[in-house]
Amino acid sequence: MAENAAKRFRASSSPAVPMKYSRVVTIRTKQGDTEAWNRIGECALGEDGSGGSQAPSVFVAPSQTIARPWLGFGGSFTEAATETLRKLTSGRRDEVLKACFDKEVGLAYNLGRVSIGSCDFGLGNWTCGDLIEGDQELKGFSLEHYEASILPTMQDAMKVAGPLLILASPWSPPAWMKTKREFKGDGHLKQDCYGVWALHFVRFVQEMEKKGMPIWAVTVQNEPEAAQIWESCIYTAEEERDFVRDYLGPAFEAAEMSKVKIIIWDHNRDGMLERAAVAYADESAAKYIWGLGYHWYGDGRFETWPESYEIEFEDRKNEDEAIHELKARLGFDNVRRVAELRPDKHIIFTEGCQELSGRSLEQMLGVWKLGERYGMNIISDMNNGVEGWIDWNLCLDERGGPNHVGNFCSAPIICDTQNDTILRQPSFWYLGHFSRYIKPGACRAVSSTSRDVLEVTSWVNVDGSLAVVVMNQSDDDVDFWLKVFGSGAAHVEAPARSISTFLVTSDAADAVA
Repeated sequence: MAENAAKRFRASSSPAVPMKYSRVVTIRTKQGDTEAWNRIGECALGEDGSGGSQAPSVFVAPSQTIARPWLGFGGSFTEAATETLRKLTSGRRDEVLKACFDKEVGLAYNLGRVSIGSCDFGLGNWTCGDLIEGDQELKGFSLEHYEASILPTMQDAMKVAGPLLILASPWSPPAWMKTKREFKGDGHLKQDCYGVWALHFVRFVQEMEKKGMPIWAVTVQNEPEAAQIWESCIYTAEEERDFVRDYLGPAFEAAEMSKVKIIIWDHNRDGMLERAAVAYADESAAKYIWGLGYHWYGDGRFETWPESYEIEFEDRKNEDEAIHELKARLGFDNVRRVAELRPDKHIIFTEGCQELSGRSLEQMLGVWKLGERYGMNIISDMNNGVEGWIDWNLCLDERGGPNHVGNFCSAPIICDTQNDTILRQPSFWYLGHFSRYIKPGACRAVSSTSRDVLEVTSWVNVDGSLAVVVMNQSDDDVDFWLKVFGSGAAHVEAPARSISTFLVTSDAADAVA
């Protein structure tokens, strides 16, 4: 039950109590390693020999935490992922599920996302049953399509992970409920279908519960400002607000489903503050809204579609050689601004992946920078106020699909269904440096770095242990001091193109990698 899973989370998420720290265990992955999450060694915290606060250092104040417990990490049960798994032998399929959900050998996922109806990462357009036009009672509603591969995969994942917090998101209502009567494109939800579409949410949650798969939260619409060649539906900020206020929120109340969280936006960082401001300004709508979800797309360094701008600088140490910085629509700071707008509301990352943009998946296999993309996004988001992080497809096949409109992408795990092999990508290893060691219920500790090249986030787990993640994207090794305020310091390193998780405890025996 989602409610029981949430209760278990609340029970484990009492404010973290930092301890008097004495030992540091280093877990590291760097470019060129044949294995990942390597336990490099351990050392004692001792006297700070850095020479001052401006020395290369990461400073952590574990007694100063942000009282917003971490929900966890997860991935998405797309039809593409679950059908890919169905093509593998049972042994390989189990290996992928353990890689994602096992707490000892995998990513320890405890969150998941599933589509309400079809999305582009699937085999085609489909709805939840045979929903005939004009059927205001949804008599034809059914989850039969989910029983082929989606529900069995979710159920098997729960056998590995235990209860999962599942987020459900629609890409498109049935075509007859939309102004342009098609799954794709820029059609809106018809005004006279607001009520039946709200009922559709209720039925989905109820029927999933009957299947043993309770829904923790829903988003109103996946990417409500994107008119795509696949399933999409446009909502203005006002339309989304009004739908929640007048239809979805009351429908959940009437069905005694108020425990199911309602999340708005579910689109990119660029527009998240404006959408939040519109929805939260209306208290009659805001009372139903748990928080806001967002995606990471719009980074011109990784995607071809956003308009980008080059900013030129001179490298003063290299004969004033021109260097360029690319600006587009990344919007890292907007996460913090939404957190500041309504501190009583919540923020969750709901989707991110690497688009192939016309390249073959083979060209992108093993590209280290894609792991670093995950690292820089997660570190920034966690420092700015996000409370949970859900990746896109759990896995994809050897083409980066299936995707019924050819929108192929990469994923942390690529499955070669022809040869029954799996390929863990750099994004998988980078994700694990966070998800394996920053546990549900952890609270962020105030921390900083004196060198921009060292990207850092620090969290105190419920048991008091401290997890400090440090990433170095440069081609230079960086030695620095890890300073734990009130406990001591250790001289450590961040090798070139590496990510390290420093586990800090009062006893080396407690720091188990």
